[in-house]
Amino acid sequence: MSCQIKSCFAVSLTLLLLVGAAACSTAPAISEADIRSAYKVGPGPLSVKIEQRTQLSFPALEKDLRMRIAFPEAPGNYPLIVFSHGNGCLQDLYSGFADHWASWGYVVIQPVHMDSRELGFSMKGATLEKMNRVVTSRLADVRFVLDSLDQLEVQVPGLNGQIDRSRMVMAGHSMGAGTAMLLNGVQMFDPRSEGIIASDEGRFDALIIISEPSNNRMMPNDPWRMAKVPTFIATGSEDFSMAGARGGKKSRNAYQLPANAEFPDQPHYYLYMDGMDHYLGGLICREDKSGPRDYSALEIINGSSVAFLDAFLEADRAAQDFLDSGDITGLTDGRATLELR
Repeated sequence: MSCQIKSCFAVSLTLLLLVGAAACSTAPAISEADIRSAYKVGPGPLSVKIEQRTQLSFPALEKDLRMRIAFPEAPGNYPLIVFSHGNGCLQDLYSGFADHWASWGYVVIQPVHMDSRELGFSMKGATLEKMNRVVTSRLADVRFVLDSLDQLEVQVPGLNGQIDRSRMVMAGHSMGAGTAMLLNGVQMFDPRSEGIIASDEGRFDALIIISEPSNNRMMPNDPWRMAKVPTFIATGSEDFSMAGARGGKKSRNAYQLPANAEFPDQPHYYLYMDGMDHYLGGLICREDKSGPRDYSALEIINGSSVAFLDAFLEADRAAQDFLDSGDITGLTDGRATLELR
């Protein structure tokens, strides 16, 4: 290479570096107030429309699949959240999550699974074999919802054109959290049948787990580590389900992670709250659970989950900075921590 060519190359490289540095220096700084504003505990600016009950014929499972849908009234192209309720729970008792997300610009579809109390399901006499059928039908319900979005948009007034199919999130509580995990890369090994419970679903971009179910005797520890998408987990010091813990302690697992389990390099944001129980004092899932109603936990989950959604679905820098800031401890008077695991 001649000296002249080397000189030109050096000048060009210097100019590129200067341009890059200038671009970085002109990037607007994010203030502390902007970062904290990403923690959205209050209702959003959008009016929410609720389709309390709609249903689709689901011939493969010989049933009509019921669902509740919450979405912004204003025209837009909004990300989709599919929310799976807990075992033996009522779908409507999760409106505190669904309607909050919708007010901040998300469409939320809540299918009613076969093990809903709304359909008369009872855990009395339930065997592991029966629960396996429940798990399988839940996976099928969610995939059917995704396959039926065109029909739902036509069927539900005001929903047409509102769902952005390129941005979809799976969420759930308790067994619904287990359903959400299985649809996002988590696999379970059943030592009784020596079979793997898994799904090849790949359309979701993020995962929200409320009351992560590794407190359940049927589940291994921290199964969400296998999720193939960014994941938000919310749990607390008293978060034990009736079915999943005996005397407040974890029992022997009925399922395990496969011996060759792979753990993708995905961010897992772990929200932990002192005193939070499995039902938020009867505020979610089952209102017959002992109180007091934990509205504080609901606000904390809502505010931090919207930050998670905005960070990974909207590429919001302030939301991402909030997730990584540790500010939630101060904002909740020390009750909550949010860490990257």
